[in-house]
Amino acid sequence: VVLSGSWIAYNTLVLNAFRTTGDSQQYLAEVEKRFFGYARLPQPVVTHLELDVALYPEQVRAEVRGRYRLANDTGSAIERVHVRLIDRDLHLVDLDVPGARLERNDEAFGYRIYRFDTPMQPGDVRTLAFRTYREQRGFRASGTEMGLAPNGTNLTTVDLTPRIGMSDVGLLEDPAARRRYGLPARQPFPRLSDEEATRLIPNGDLGWTTADITISTSADQLAAAPGRRVSERVENGRRIARFVSAAPIKNFFSIQSGRYAVRTERHGGVEQAIYFHPAHHWNVDRMMTAMGASLDYYRRAFGPYQFDQARIVERPAYWGGGQAFANTVALGETAGFAMDMRGGGAPDMVTMFVAHELAHQWWGQQVLGARMQGASLLYETLAQYSALMVASTLGGEDSIRAYLQFQRDRYLSGRRTQVLAEEPLVSVDVSQDHIAYGKGALALYHLQRRIGADAVNRALRRFVDRYRFTVAPYPRSVDLIALLREEVTTPADQGLITDLFERITLYDLRVDASSAVRRADGRWDVTVAVEAKKFYADGSGREQEAALGDRIEIGLFTAEPGGPAFGTKDVLRMELRQVRSGRQVFRFVSDTKPTHAGVDPYTLYIDRNARDNVARVTG
Repeated sequence: VVLSGSWIAYNTLVLNAFRTTGDSQQYLAEVEKRFFGYARLPQPVVTHLELDVALYPEQVRAEVRGRYRLANDTGSAIERVHVRLIDRDLHLVDLDVPGARLERNDEAFGYRIYRFDTPMQPGDVRTLAFRTYREQRGFRASGTEMGLAPNGTNLTTVDLTPRIGMSDVGLLEDPAARRRYGLPARQPFPRLSDEEATRLIPNGDLGWTTADITISTSADQLAAAPGRRVSERVENGRRIARFVSAAPIKNFFSIQSGRYAVRTERHGGVEQAIYFHPAHHWNVDRMMTAMGASLDYYRRAFGPYQFDQARIVERPAYWGGGQAFANTVALGETAGFAMDMRGGGAPDMVTMFVAHELAHQWWGQQVLGARMQGASLLYETLAQYSALMVASTLGGEDSIRAYLQFQRDRYLSGRRTQVLAEEPLVSVDVSQDHIAYGKGALALYHLQRRIGADAVNRALRRFVDRYRFTVAPYPRSVDLIALLREEVTTPADQGLITDLFERITLYDLRVDASSAVRRADGRWDVTVAVEAKKFYADGSGREQEAALGDRIEIGLFTAEPGGPAFGTKDVLRMELRQVRSGRQVFRFVSDTKPTHAGVDPYTLYIDRNARDNVARVTG
């Protein structure tokens, strides 16, 4: 017991700092108190970076040498550059800013301020060089190093490099903890009307840059980083690979290293590659198909892909789902590689994961939205829509209906438990995933069902063309919606855009009764009685009934929509009919007797009880 206790104490108290949750929260609170006042100061941007990253996976250690080219893209002179370590476990060895002197060095919080001897004028270029390292010796009581692993290293620039300028990234979010440490309530994202916010670089320093990255790792491992692999060699027991990106990339990217098997395929001029644990090969073919289909659809619909490589790299299960970086998707093993797809059926989540993350090569890696209300619409909602269109192209609309229902339920359950006031999709908060992912998937898919995928995609392509690799002012969600409005011509469709994106709109649609009577000519007279209501809600959930007057699909079927045997063959009739508030009866003539009838049978509208949208036909 004594020896074990001594060994534990040595690892958790001597080799590593002992930190509790309270310690970490207090640290973040102090960072905010000391430095958040600098958040809106103009700062230079990184326009080119060179990194030499030496990974020692078995030692859980990484050493970095780097150089930034800094440019003043603002309209005013910059007297000081602020340099910050966001990750507390990243250590700064040295930092050099030629032509500047160190004015403040807060080592405890990894924050430095350098004053230029001669202020940077607009258009001026300077350099910054640094050395950093991170490691874990032994084991920790908490906060175990996850990015560095003997097999499966997954590190981002936040884990490896100093950042330029102060921002709200990485600060304390828990409301109770903020009160406990004397901080004001978390500042909401800037309002859509705050034009000054459109001129701030998203997340502080996530502007566009080019990169030249060299990674050395164990000889039996393969490394991946953004850009083209221009060289690779094994020397003195180390594998050394160099990656160069001439196309702009976001100044937030990842590097990976592991004992990977690699599957490659040339598709449409792009080298597709999947790096995976050799034992986790089950879904690689499915992923490769999804990659090709995604790149085909997105290039056709939204514009060119900026690279000639696309990679999916497996990362350990504790990383969870997927994350998109420049020409690379880091995908957790349980989010695709180890998912059991042998039963078939829908939804195909492997395809959805791959298509969603590859869509971010446009939504996030080509177009950067302003860090303000509605930013998640420009990233996650657009990626959700893009993935739905790919999955529908591969498997047909029937293959995605279960996914749409899941996202509707996600939204409805999320709005019941949310802490923040609910916002319409156009001004969704970055933390409201149930709106950006759930409601957003339904909204854009619904719109393309109404006005056509070509019309929606034209607006999205124009959005990319206008803001591709743009600098300030960055686009807002309202800029996208304005382009969507240009694609519709009727007041009803304009009203649908308002209801989908600019209001919190709920529906109560149900089939009250449905019957079929055989005619003398052998055909069937079918009546469908529908009850319909529409509501507008405010952020706190209070609802007010609104007048409904919309074209909604009414369908006749020979099997229940959503049932295990249902398919396109079971659709007898699907028509857009004008549906108003209250009870109304719709009449059809059918060659075949339907077994079921439905109003909005595929539940594209946000209906809290979608089970009564479809009813059996009597008679």
